[in-house]
Amino acid sequence: MRLEDGEELPADAVLLGVGVRPRTVLAEAAGLDVDNGVLVDKALRTSDPDIYAVGDIANQEHPVLGRRIRVEHWATALNQPVTAAAAILGDDVAYDRLPYFFSDQYDLGMEYVGHATREATARVVVRGDLDGREFVAFWLDAEDRVLAAMNVNVWDVVDDTRALILARTPVDVDRLADPGTPYADLRG
Repeated sequence: MRLEDGEELPADAVLLGVGVRPRTVLAEAAGLDVDNGVLVDKALRTSDPDIYAVGDIANQEHPVLGRRIRVEHWATALNQPVTAAAAILGDDVAYDRLPYFFSDQYDLGMEYVGHATREATARVVVRGDLDGREFVAFWLDAEDRVLAAMNVNVWDVVDDTRALILARTPVDVDRLADPGTPYADLRG
C-alpha cells in the first residue's frame, strides 16, 4: 500500500472503513445542541424540549451504557420512535435498548450486541473454537463486566449475552471462556 506521501507499507490485505458524518445543518440552524449528531437525552429529547431526534442523527445519553452513543443501524431508527412518541405523550421513558447488528458474510454469520470502545475495554475473552470459526467473543472492562459480545457461527445466544451485559456485574473469566458453563451460571 502506498501512502499519499509516497511511503510504502507492506500488507497482505488492506481494509478501508468509511463512515458518514451526520448532517446537522438544519439542527444547528434551529439552535439545537450538536456534537457528532444531534444531542438528545435518554428520552430522545433535544436541547429544545419540544423537539426530538431519532435514528442515525441522534447522539443519545444511553441510560444503560452510561455514555453518549450514536448508532448507525436500521434497528435504532426502527425502535427509537416508540420511545420518542411515548415521551411526547408525557410518559417517563428511556430508550435503553443495547446496540445490536448482524451480518452474514459467505460462510460466517455474526451477531454483535452491546457497545465496547477501545478506551473502556480491558480485554477480550473468547469462548469456543476461534480456529474453527465458531465462537463468542466478549469485551470486558477493567472490573470484568461484559460490555459487548459477538457470536460467530454460534446461534441462539444473543439473549444470554445481552443478559450478561445488562447484569453489569463482574464475571469469572475462566468460566466465561468455558463453553461448558451455562450462561445462566455466569450472571452475578
